[in-house]
Amino acid sequence: MTKATFIAIFMVILALGTLMKETQGQELCHEYFVEPQICNPTQCVNQCTTKWKGSGKCIGGTKNCICTFNCKN
Repeated sequence: MTKATFIAIFMVILALGTLMKETQGQELCHEYFVEPQICNPTQCVNQCTTKWKGSGKCIGGTKNCICTFNCKN
């Protein structure tokens, strides 16, 4: 019984350790790009992917593109 309890506790700790490792470092960072004209969604996405391997979105009808990426890149 003691051996089974020890193994069960060990497995729980191992699983929690794995989950903690996967969630660490997933803070998101943002960078704004100001385009010379109204933001082009395709250009915004390409710029963010090229620079940060992130995702880009235009801010509705403005010259601004917001790039969201993992801070640990």
